[in-house]
Amino acid sequence: MKAWLTPICFMLIPVFYVLVGLMGLSLYGVVFWTGATILTLLGAYFTKFLPAFEENPS
Repeated sequence: MKAWLTPICFMLIPVFYVLVGLMGLSLYGVVFWTGATILTLLGAYFTKFLPAFEENPS
């Protein structure tokens, strides 16, 4: 399950941007960049749970 958190965090960034834009916040730039930074850091953190790539020496 933790391996799915990286793509989920990165896919939530545009969704978060659309939601913030629809809410019409006057400081949506600050809100968006804070949220995008948090989601990016979470996505980067959970990359350690991605399965390792194994190369077949055939």
